[in-house]
Amino acid sequence: MVSEADVEVDAALRETLLGAFPEDAWLSEEAHDDRERLLHRRVWIVDPLDGTREFLQGVPEYAVSIALALNGQAVMGVVYNPDADEMYAATVDSDDDRFSLEEAAALSESYMLVGRGEWHYGDLPPVPDGTKVMPVGSIAYRMALLATGKGCLVFTPGRRSEWDLAAGAALLGAAGATVTDIDGKPLQFNQAEPSVRGLIAARSNIHGEARRMWQNSGWQIH
Repeated sequence: MVSEADVEVDAALRETLLGAFPEDAWLSEEAHDDRERLLHRRVWIVDPLDGTREFLQGVPEYAVSIALALNGQAVMGVVYNPDADEMYAATVDSDDDRFSLEEAAALSESYMLVGRGEWHYGDLPPVPDGTKVMPVGSIAYRMALLATGKGCLVFTPGRRSEWDLAAGAALLGAAGATVTDIDGKPLQFNQAEPSVRGLIAARSNIHGEARRMWQNSGWQIH
């Protein structure tokens, strides 16, 4: 799903960022994938409008997502929700008190953040009894919320594109979260096939609980 806003924001960001850093490469949802990016150490990974469905429906849960990857690692992230005028920006090694995970000893003590569509259409495995679920549109926005202490887990079993996750991964790195794909593997960006097999992001103890939940579910990725 693409809106005129997606295309316009992508063009503006590309002009601004590559105008300032012309030697960098570009990977965006709305741009042709130039594989020359694989030869670059620095790559901007952008989703100009993550949560287009929410944007078109007037649901204030969409975001602009901008990340800088260095040697395959998301080192800087910006997630901006224009409807709420909420800006989240950090480098992965940032010492910023805004980026701090919620204290929770178990998943049942807080909220699991999932996609609105995933929840509505049943595209999630069964969750343990007592688990509280908070559906939120944009996954970049969900990751930013988690990085600033809202909820204790972002979980999605389906494949996601790098531009969905890169900025949020940097913010969560600043918050000290464990961020992996659904199989527990660390995320690597600027890959030849720029997609990731699901996501689990949380404190290490909650991450382990979520991994066990997934492994025990027998769920197949759709």
